[in-house]
Amino acid sequence: MRPHCPLRTVPFRLCIVVAAVALHVCRPVAAEIISGFETGADLQRWSPIGKLTGERVPVPAPPEGMAAGPAGSGVRVSTAGKAGLFLKAGELPADLSRFDTLRFWVYRGEQAAPSTIEVRFYEADGKAWFWRKIVLEHGGWKCIEVPLKWTRWSTSRIPRWQKVDRAGIFFRDAAALILDSFALEDDPPANGPDELPLPTPADIAAVAFAGPEPATPPALPPAVRVARRAGSAVVTDVADLEIDRLLEHLETVGEAVRRDLPFARVSTAPVILVVFADEADYKAFPPALAARVGAQAAPPRASGFTFLGIATSSWHPRFGTLRPVYTHEFVHARLSAALDLDNLNEWFQEGMATRQQLKFHPEPGFGANVVRKLEAAAADALRTVCNGEAIPLDQYWVAGTVCQMLAEEPDLAAKLPELVAGMQDRGSTALDPLLPTLGLTWEQLDARWRAFCRRSYATP
Repeated sequence: MRPHCPLRTVPFRLCIVVAAVALHVCRPVAAEIISGFETGADLQRWSPIGKLTGERVPVPAPPEGMAAGPAGSGVRVSTAGKAGLFLKAGELPADLSRFDTLRFWVYRGEQAAPSTIEVRFYEADGKAWFWRKIVLEHGGWKCIEVPLKWTRWSTSRIPRWQKVDRAGIFFRDAAALILDSFALEDDPPANGPDELPLPTPADIAAVAFAGPEPATPPALPPAVRVARRAGSAVVTDVADLEIDRLLEHLETVGEAVRRDLPFARVSTAPVILVVFADEADYKAFPPALAARVGAQAAPPRASGFTFLGIATSSWHPRFGTLRPVYTHEFVHARLSAALDLDNLNEWFQEGMATRQQLKFHPEPGFGANVVRKLEAAAADALRTVCNGEAIPLDQYWVAGTVCQMLAEEPDLAAKLPELVAGMQDRGSTALDPLLPTLGLTWEQLDARWRAFCRRSYATP
């Protein structure tokens, strides 16, 4: 859904609302006002989506002594749900890296039924967005704070703050309320020149090891270490993990991914790998990280898990510092950062991660198993695996060898940039609609894949 409809012109109408007022004070920080609805022209900067009416009205008086908050006029919104109110394109500051938080005020009647909103930040083409769910249950005024770094991704491609050019509120259900004083704010300390509103290694360490709502600065256990290189960072509480050795390995893996995908974007933020000493802490981390972005997640069942671009696993003395799953999950996170394709356990993410894992951690007998499984593979095995849906572990060999072929065969490698661009545009790695990019039918691709596997893995 792309917010682009013109906002219906509404008359200014005096409206006196009498209700008890609850006080929720926003912290005083440097701010850039987006919209205070003080003029009719200000209201025209917004567009409705779906059935929604917006009317500029005098706001109910806030409590005495409030240092900052709603004043003058606001917009009264009424909707039955499945609708939104969005700033038009270009109304946001061009550089959002200067800000940490979106803050705005919501007024609701004391007896109003609970309602759920989503605060969304859209890219220009409307196909990818950041968002955060907020349940409104209060009466009177309340300040809503949306920390930009703790927002979720849309289910298509991964959004990027550099491309965001509009923001607004989507109402899931019926609501009647007043909005006022939208502002982007920069919490101390001020952001650096190249900093984006993304979780840092220190932020992730706080979620992983300092509890669900850590203090600022967080009180991390003495065993926790955070270290980084140019393109990678490791957060761990494992005493025996050789952190510099692991970082060096991850940088080498990152270079291998770049050789396969030289057209991919280069992120200024490091790819983060978290290694837990206790498997129970590893399983508790995804739910904790999900809670920070206003979401829910189940504990992972596999030995490695990548969520919101953060790679995670746990320590196992048998494998030590260079446990193969660290490489696998790091590649998932690297692809998320480089290609804007989330890790959904589909063929492209799993195939590329399997390819690099086998390159750096060769598996005895893998080639013989490929040849054996190839003979038993169904005629539509490739088409079934490359459908864009999550694949089972016993099909990773298919995905891995397909990705190996795409990266190593010169004519196919030359088409990878266009293939990936098609995945990004569609928000899916489903290969069927993208086959024309490769210039092959399914039968031709299958035959070529089987010949590649036999040539690459047949025993001399």
